[in-house]
Amino acid sequence: MEKKNIIISDIARIAGVSKSTVSRVLTGNSFVEESKRLKILKVIEDTGYVPNLAARSLRGRSTGTIGVILNLNPNYHFTDYISMETLRGISSEANKMGLKVSVIVEKCTDALPRILKDQSVDGLIVMGLKKTERALESIDNPGDIEIPVVLLNYSEVFERFPSVSFSNESNAYDFTMYVISMGHSNIGTIDNSSDILSVKNRMNGVKTALDESGIEYNSDWHFVFEDLDAGNAGRKGADNFLQLKTKPSVVIASADDIAISFIAAVTAAGMKVPDDISVVGVDNIPISKYIHPPLTTEKVEGHRRGILAFRMLKTLLDGEKLQEKHIYLRSVIIERESLKRIR
Repeated sequence: MEKKNIIISDIARIAGVSKSTVSRVLTGNSFVEESKRLKILKVIEDTGYVPNLAARSLRGRSTGTIGVILNLNPNYHFTDYISMETLRGISSEANKMGLKVSVIVEKCTDALPRILKDQSVDGLIVMGLKKTERALESIDNPGDIEIPVVLLNYSEVFERFPSVSFSNESNAYDFTMYVISMGHSNIGTIDNSSDILSVKNRMNGVKTALDESGIEYNSDWHFVFEDLDAGNAGRKGADNFLQLKTKPSVVIASADDIAISFIAAVTAAGMKVPDDISVVGVDNIPISKYIHPPLTTEKVEGHRRGILAFRMLKTLLDGEKLQEKHIYLRSVIIERESLKRIR
């Protein structure tokens, strides 16, 4: 067997162990039986092949750590349920493989060039992708850099990077069509981060659903608050909504937190949800089923996204080819009482 054709799965097959066991040996994880460890090292020596991660170790540059760049304001990530669930998924999988996770709270444009130069981690996952990221745009071929990078959102601009994404546009399209099927044609929206790629893609899905249903998009009913957190965006959206002479029958918020604060504000003003206004959100955060009325929303699986992102990065670290370069996760509509059917 020629060295150039050997990958980690070959070592695992010859040694009669799993790929994860080989990975744990290569990262120096002590939770491997000594007999298996010695057998794996013997197979590596006999074949004359050293996988990427081990090669970095032999050069004295393996850190046993992967980095997660939180590209947005920490007030966003650390208060966002899906971001934290994603980080939990990454961390739980890394722990199984004996790898540490370094959370880097910094703009990708600033953090990425420094990390690629210093090689302070073995691989990177970027969370909170924006429509433009100069550091990523400057990399013509990700295969030319030693540290693999996985994105937690897909964009045609960054198509050359592997990614794990929610199907934001398709999810929003389906959700909007569901709202329309409930009899609503006067539809408003609230966003607080339109520069984030996922929010932009969701808005595209909403507009496509409206267009295909013959419903005119009314810009007066679309509220965007760039510099506000979710709670304040919901309250500000409610203030604007209450001042409208002609109001939408339903508001689609880009996050459950926004929807919940919107409900609180319009309820305080004397309106009833869903009798006077229907409200729906996105994320299915735990509290969404306990508010009054319980919130109709989309369930998106942040924890699963984190697991898949880590596994994709680990495959690259092991020198193997990805079976799927871009993974898309669909949402599930959770029907509750905050959305009224209009007959």
